[in-house]
Amino acid sequence: MKSRYVSELKYFIFIIINPNLNFMRKLSFFLLACLLIFSCNSEDGNNDNPPKLNITFIMDTSADRLDNLGDPAVMPVGNAGQHPDFHVLGLHFIGLYPDQFTPYDGGSMVFLSPTTEAGGIAAIDFEQELFITPDNNTFSVPLSQLESGTFEYFRSSIGYQKYDIFYNLGGASNNNPDWPQGISDDVDVEGTVASFLGYNTYIESYNLKNETVSVFENKVQGYFGLESNGTVSGYNFNNVSEGDAPQTTVPNPIDATSPVPAGSCVVTGRFPQALVIPENPTEDINIQVVISINNSFEWEDYNGNNKYEPLLGEQVVDMGTRGVFPSVQ
Repeated sequence: MKSRYVSELKYFIFIIINPNLNFMRKLSFFLLACLLIFSCNSEDGNNDNPPKLNITFIMDTSADRLDNLGDPAVMPVGNAGQHPDFHVLGLHFIGLYPDQFTPYDGGSMVFLSPTTEAGGIAAIDFEQELFITPDNNTFSVPLSQLESGTFEYFRSSIGYQKYDIFYNLGGASNNNPDWPQGISDDVDVEGTVASFLGYNTYIESYNLKNETVSVFENKVQGYFGLESNGTVSGYNFNNVSEGDAPQTTVPNPIDATSPVPAGSCVVTGRFPQALVIPENPTEDINIQVVISINNSFEWEDYNGNNKYEPLLGEQVVDMGTRGVFPSVQ
């Protein structure tokens, strides 16, 4: 198109400067040249904006709370949970699957972040994940880069989560000699959690609220860092701790026909109405993916007061998401 445009434009310029043509003839050719330029620019603009698949992620505290098999899950006796306040969701891959019998590695890939062996063996490269935030929660890809077909299931590997929680300082007065005398430690404070849910993740460093944690090694699923700081009755605290959650819930309602690798944190959800990608798409397709964080931060509540009290020995038992619900908009 550009070569044709250049050659025709040269022809019009030649006509316009031709002394043998009168003014009205030159004006007519000039207007035709402007029309040609506008037409070419319009075609080029259309090529620059091909139809896309737009995926918008919503972290929802009210969505159904599911177990590993995609069934409704109640809080186990002796445990408690809370809805985290999300800041970042990191994704390792996004895939579309025609039906419940499609193998884990047989879907249509929409996004895949790189892996690295910098930590000794292959692992997700944390820095290269797709990061979703509340203010930037839509991922788009040209439909021309995707396979056409009908897809009933959506899958995504969640590699990283960053969010705020509340925990109680119960036990601080007994464990810390600097705690002010006569001041109760029954105080709720805010903490920032960074948790890594992929099968294996190479991490150079990561940011919490104010602090940066250097790692420079692989971490398996369940590793997390927690930062808390503040002032209680004149007592200043600023602390970063690291740990490992013993389990991560990964809802997969088609586990019987299409299981996922252990430790992969690949969540699965079914479209209420199948997603159809035509062979020659002409317009955008928009889907919404609701991710349940309904009491997704779970701990052993030894004294039954529904407060997370790590200084009293209460342990995190689960920090996985609790369901994924895709829909075509």
